[in-house]
Amino acid sequence: MRLNKREMSFLAKKFSNSNPLSLLSSADTTLRGDEQNALEGKGVLAGGKLTQEAGKLLSVAGNPQRCTRLVLKDGSYLIEKYAYKSGDAYTLAENDGGEVLFSPQEKLDEALFQLSQWIGMSDLKTFDLHTVLSWDELLVLLAMVDICRVNELRSYLGMETKKEIPFAQLRQQLDQPEPGSLTRILTGNYNYAVPKIEDTKAILDQLTTKKIAAYNEGYLLLGSYAEFAKKFLMPQTVVMLESFNLTEKIEIVGAGVLCVCAGLREIVSVVFKEGAVELESLSSRQLLKMMEEFLNCPDVL
Repeated sequence: MRLNKREMSFLAKKFSNSNPLSLLSSADTTLRGDEQNALEGKGVLAGGKLTQEAGKLLSVAGNPQRCTRLVLKDGSYLIEKYAYKSGDAYTLAENDGGEVLFSPQEKLDEALFQLSQWIGMSDLKTFDLHTVLSWDELLVLLAMVDICRVNELRSYLGMETKKEIPFAQLRQQLDQPEPGSLTRILTGNYNYAVPKIEDTKAILDQLTTKKIAAYNEGYLLLGSYAEFAKKFLMPQTVVMLESFNLTEKIEIVGAGVLCVCAGLREIVSVVFKEGAVELESLSSRQLLKMMEEFLNCPDVL
């Protein structure tokens, strides 16, 4: 079932609830007057009432208890999927050129196969990484990784580079992150503040204490973090996963993950927790499994 914004806005009147998770609650578009005829022609309405099939899909999307949003970006390509759940009832939706394609749960395997064509299904990963950091620590770490990535690429061209990262260069990457960098991906998609310059030295000291970095006439990444920077050369595919539950008090509780891929076996996830973030390397199969779990609208209460 495919609907445009005007048709969804027309149908929203049939769902008089105030559910903030409702897909139809955001469908507020000026109508042209021909929406009912168009919906009758599509088999969504019959005699002005929802057909059985349309009613099943829209009743869940219009009044869900849980929902998930998945966004995959790769260059100019964009995939945007939504999942809605109420009890055992389920509806899958996808933004397709400005229109929304609604499907039953039986189409979920097909959607996951489509996603696997972008991220792969390998069990391998080229580096092993797992740590829990504060937001400030993560940003400073990723700024260091970005600088090391660029230095690694320059070395392939025979250019001379230094392993040590000067403090001024680190601050520049934090204040003006390069396009396509991990720092830019993170700050461009999430509304978190960049640490102040006067706090950065203390954050670097924290990373040093955790044996993530070291100082020697400049800052260096250590162990698996240095390996991460060397292997994660060209971030390409970005996956954002967000899941929301509606409480009995009509309050929204959510969970979110950001994943970035720089190759079939070079994937990292950033899991947002209360007061902290978890950074971990994944195989593409692990990422696909994570997508499946989110699209099944998990309980995050």
